[in-house]
Amino acid sequence: MPALDPELRDRLLLALLTLDGLVVGLLGVAFTYQRFGGVAIPVAALLAGLANAALLWLAAGHTSSGWRWAPLGAWGLVVLVAGAVPGPGGNVVLSTSPNYLVQTLLLLVLGVAPAVVLSRTGRLPDPEA
Repeated sequence: MPALDPELRDRLLLALLTLDGLVVGLLGVAFTYQRFGGVAIPVAALLAGLANAALLWLAAGHTSSGWRWAPLGAWGLVVLVAGAVPGPGGNVVLSTSPNYLVQTLLLLVLGVAPAVVLSRTGRLPDPEA
């Protein structure tokens, strides 16, 4: 079986990582308001942030271009569309009402912050190494 061209392989892996970003976004939106023992704990926001940081780190290992941010962009797109755009019945999944505002903001902030910190501190891998 012939080996894949390294550039094609990197593009395929980046596409799969972007698909993973979509899945993380859907799961993050779905479990944002999950309660444990009646207490709202931002487990979905923490896990989304860790997953987004891992996806960015993996994508940075395959490209040094701006496409390394594709998984995080896919996550943001899903959070925006699935969470903020009203559905056919006018329902919105992510609420900005006072009862749910903190959890919504935590999903947005904690979902992005670890990836940004990872990038700003220069801890992303070099794809040429």
